[in-house]
Amino acid sequence: MVMEKEKAQVVDVKIERMGQMGQGVGYLPDGRIFFVDKTLPGESVHARIDQVKSRYARGTLAKVLEPSFERINSACPYFQQCGGCAFHHWQYSAELRYKENWVREAFRRIGKFTNPPVRPIIGAPATSHYRNKGQFPWGYQDHRPVLGLYQSRSHELVALTSCLIQDPAVSQMLQVLPQLAEHYGLSVYNEKDGTGLLRHVLIRTSKWNSDMLILFVTTSTDPRLTQVASDLIQRYPKVRGVGINVNTERTNRILGTHTKLLAGSPTITDKILGMSFYASFESFFQVNPEQVGTLYQTALQQLSGHAETIWDLYAGVGTLASLFAPHADSVYAIEANPQATQDAVQNLALNGITNAYIITSTAENWVAGGRLPPPQVVVMDPPRKGVDGKVLEALRELNPQRIIYISCNPDTLARDAAILGETYDVSSITPIDMFPRTDHVEAVTLFVRKRVTP
Repeated sequence: MVMEKEKAQVVDVKIERMGQMGQGVGYLPDGRIFFVDKTLPGESVHARIDQVKSRYARGTLAKVLEPSFERINSACPYFQQCGGCAFHHWQYSAELRYKENWVREAFRRIGKFTNPPVRPIIGAPATSHYRNKGQFPWGYQDHRPVLGLYQSRSHELVALTSCLIQDPAVSQMLQVLPQLAEHYGLSVYNEKDGTGLLRHVLIRTSKWNSDMLILFVTTSTDPRLTQVASDLIQRYPKVRGVGINVNTERTNRILGTHTKLLAGSPTITDKILGMSFYASFESFFQVNPEQVGTLYQTALQQLSGHAETIWDLYAGVGTLASLFAPHADSVYAIEANPQATQDAVQNLALNGITNAYIITSTAENWVAGGRLPPPQVVVMDPPRKGVDGKVLEALRELNPQRIIYISCNPDTLARDAAILGETYDVSSITPIDMFPRTDHVEAVTLFVRKRVTP
């Protein structure tokens, strides 16, 4: 419940530590935890109370009274308003320390591991212009179409003409696409009443050759978008394909169920560790192409040698299946998204891989079915919600020698590790910063089957 009297109040608060979502954590005079955006540990600040609950409150920074020695000037002109990033005001070394500690504390607090074997975090080679994909909502500014990102915990749009963590080609499109929308008289979606055409745009680039895909998410089809697609292909040679995805639902979910190519190609190609991979409009592909090689090389290093059978769960477009295939007799890759599995089949052929097999299914439906040769190694890269409990129990019964778990959420990783820990030792946990300046961190964890003593 929001307490209106306190909502507009400004208080002095000492920031004790960094919480999740990039918020500093202090305490109100009544003892409630107080989360404050854009603040750092050790700082004294004026903060406006925006929301009060029974056990905590949230607020925004009004003024820094005593800054942290780790505070830096943000190079992003939108940082104070935009909710896309968390740490443009913090020294990168401190950000890395925070992320490494988050992984360690998740294993202690959630997984109940006394001394989790967390290795030093691997930082990214670049903290700006590293992303190869962005998805941006449409809005109006001065009655003209704009693209941007939402403010933290709101749907108030911050109009952007550039983004410091995106490929510069994406920033260029943040200016070009609104101009085209205005030229062709395309309306912008109003989520309050459900009117308007343009909802979001997804932009994906290739770090290898700078090719680009653009996907318009709309409430309906419109012939003018075909002309927009043609204009983009003709004017910008690196735009290889333009598509449309129709989402008619009154929902926060970005994509609808149907995607159609308007012009050009439905895929672009990128490279990871010397292999080539197709990526389509919707398929999952790691967004930091420079650091993804480090992530997957770390996963490969968890192998103890050549394996007879490897399972790749949550396989996406087959990147891990392709990279692990030279180290196994057979790889079975399981992925629920049909478009991703189509890309995976093409990726295997593109790299000349003949010992990997793609299965379109949820991991839950296949792992416990007994329809595949039992694995010596399982590699899995699940979504943020982690691995389904049925899959974890099935893996414990299958009892592979090693499980290589790539996670983008330390909390669900630690939860799943506690379940696997009854059968497996946690051999190593390697945090890797795939998303500098945001409050996300990846980790590669090796589980090794416990020895059974006679």
